[in-house]
Parts: sequence; C-alpha cells; structure tokens
Amino acid sequence: MIHVSAEAIVKQQARLTLKNNWPAAIIVMVIALIPLVLNDCATTMLSCLIAMTVKDAQLSEVIVYSAGIPLELILGFLLSPSINGFVRAYYMCAKTGTMDPADAFYYFAKGRYAPALKLNLSLFFRLLIPAIIFFAPQTAFQILHETLWKDVFSDQTLYNILYFFITVLSSSAFILYSLRYFTIYAVSIDTEPSSNKEIFRTNRQIMNGRTGASAGLIASFIPWFILCLTVLPLIYVIPYLTQSLCISAKWIKEAYTAAYRDDAVLNQPQ
Repeated sequence: MIHVSAEAIVKQQARLTLKNNWPAAIIVMVIALIPLVLNDCATTMLSCLIAMTVKDAQLSEVIVYSAGIPLELILGFLLSPSINGFVRAYYMCAKTGTMDPADAFYYFAKGRYAPALKLNLSLFFRLLIPAIIFFAPQTAFQILHETLWKDVFSDQTLYNILYFFITVLSSSAFILYSLRYFTIYAVSIDTEPSSNKEIFRTNRQIMNGRTGASAGLIASFIPWFILCLTVLPLIYVIPYLTQSLCISAKWIKEAYTAAYRDDAVLNQPQ
C-alpha cells in the first residue's frame, strides 16, 4: 500500500481547487498587493517632500525616519483588512470550490471594517512580544557587528552568511510560534459576527495539539520557495500556498468539530 502524506493530499486538493480558479486567484492576490503599493508610494512621497524641504542631509534623514515609519505603520494598519479579504477569498474557495474576487473587498464595507481592524490589532499585539524575543538574536548580532565585531568580520561574505543563518532560525522559530493562531481568520469567517475573545478562544481550542499539521504543510513548501529564486514565479507559488493553507485550516476545523461532537455524544448521560 502506498502511503500518501496529509501534506500531499492537501496540496493535491489545492491544485484541483485552483484549476478553474486561477484567474480569480491571481486577481485577488493583486488586489491584496495594492495597499502595499499605496503604502510604499505614500512613504516615498513623504520622504521626497522632506528631502526637498530640509536642506541639511542628516536632519532630513532623521525626519524621514521619525515621520515615515509611523506613517507606514498607521497606513499599514488602516489598510490591513485587505489581508482579511485575501484570506477570506481563498478560504471560501476552499469551502465552496469557487473563488469570488469581490471577497477581497469584503471587510472594507460598513459594519465589517472596524471588526477586521480590531481582530488584526489583537493578533498584532499577541505576536509583538514574541517577535521581539525571537528576532532579538538577529538584532543583537547586527548591533555587535556595527560596534564591536567590525574587525572580526572583515570578510563581509562571512558576516552575510551568518546573518542569513540567524535570520532563517529566528524567522522559523517565529513562524512555528505564530501557528498557534493558524485558524484565526477561518474562525472569524465561520463565526461572524463574534467577539475577538470568542474567536481567539475557539482558535486556541482548535489548534491545541494540531500545530504540527500546519507546520508540516508549510515546511513542504520550502523547495517551492527555493525554486522561486530560479524558475517558478511567486505569482504561482503564493496562490498555491495560500489555497493549501486555507484547505488545511478547513480540515483542522472540521477535525476539531467532529472530535468535539464525538466527545459530546460519549459524555451524554445514559
């Protein structure tokens, strides 16, 4: 008997789901990128305006960073419901087999925008401290290199290799930690409208003991991202990865629901 891994099954389902939805999937991805472009344009325009107004180069640089970074964060937050819409389009496609590009704008409607912002803000603050902790080695290595280790790493190639290695480890650790919130957006879609407290509580129950499944799926895409450096464009890999993750979230939620239902039946009084 040939053993087929869960990751292979999910990825096969993702390919079949996207087979008739590739145009819509690419449109949704492009729509989700628009806020990033708008954010970048706004901060670039601000930087150019400051540079033309302030003649002192050093003072201009200080103002650009002190004004540009807060502007970028604020705009990124205000436009973040595009992420919710991006996930919704792929998750609904995982459930129905059909992708609707209109879902990309779903959370910009009245009555949906504010809850989406609150959910994203809650998730951001839950991940902020872990992000600082997991990326502390990378930051420390960079600071030490600039202050104490310049002579040690006279060879820039060695520094770049070590920096890349530390970045990969920090990023991997952070991703593994963040998987505890893997079904946050799926839960918010399926239980709308619900409070953030209920969404995070349900997600915690669903993901208890199930982060390994999502970690294995993400790890199986590492070769795909490596290939992106050579032949495969991200315009193929990102929809493929996102659809796979949404299908995985659907199955994890259904597995939890089935287990919960079975426990309820077993615990019924005879």
